[in-house]
Amino acid sequence: MTVRVGGIEFTGVQDLRTEEARTLVEQRAPEQQGSVFQDLGREPVTIVLEGLLFTTEALPDLEKLRDAQLRGEPLSFAADIAVGTELTQVVVEELKVRQLAGYASRYRYVLRLREYKEPPQSADAAVASVNAGVAADAQTWAADSLAAADVLENPASLPDVLERQPGVLAHLSAADLGASIAERSSLLSGKTFSSILAAVKKIDPAKALALIQAIREADSLGAFLQKYADEGLDLLSDLSGIDLSQAGSLVRALAGGFEFLKKLKEVGDAAARLVQDLGAYDPLPADVKTLFTGKQG
Repeated sequence: MTVRVGGIEFTGVQDLRTEEARTLVEQRAPEQQGSVFQDLGREPVTIVLEGLLFTTEALPDLEKLRDAQLRGEPLSFAADIAVGTELTQVVVEELKVRQLAGYASRYRYVLRLREYKEPPQSADAAVASVNAGVAADAQTWAADSLAAADVLENPASLPDVLERQPGVLAHLSAADLGASIAERSSLLSGKTFSSILAAVKKIDPAKALALIQAIREADSLGAFLQKYADEGLDLLSDLSGIDLSQAGSLVRALAGGFEFLKKLKEVGDAAARLVQDLGAYDPLPADVKTLFTGKQG
């Protein structure tokens, strides 16, 4: 009979027996005959080996078993007697060794093994990944909320913030952001507003349209249209990618107002050039000036 425990082969096994039992708890009922037994399941299988070790590797093998017993290390187990069971790993519960006098490297042993099962996973471990995910989400939410509060204090920082933390936009309503921009319209250039609109449109085009509507309701849209015209910015390019089908009146106001301001700026620029040209214009030729003044040049 050959038994293998943790890579050690026992060829001189003289006795091998198992002890298998179930844990039954007897529950007695007052004034009732008999008992009720609660089955708590199968107990770990116990295996007892007795035999001889007589190879040159006997002493090193015994040292391996002692080391495994001291550390409580589970060992693999294989034997014919374990066929049909779930017994695959054991721990050394008891080891008795006696060296036989008159024989070199011959030892009699009694080895008591107990079935080993991996400890069940703790309840906390089952939800550890979920808790970690929730904690990470909460941390991100808190960081985005703080960043959103800073943006309302300084709307010009929104493009840079959204580049790093796109989730901040979910914490900013179009009404709050529009009110903040309208309140600080005198401090924001047309180019800055164009950057804000582009950053919002990249993440949520519908919110970009709602932002324009909020600024219009705050009576600040005209000021930004004027800045667009003064700075030569392209409003239609900023509106591309936004669904304007549900904002007909707003589109007409934007297009009409912007075109009017653009034409007005063109007229103003033309008038300024005309004034400059008229200031440099001399209606009298040089020879006529000489005739009246008597001077040349």
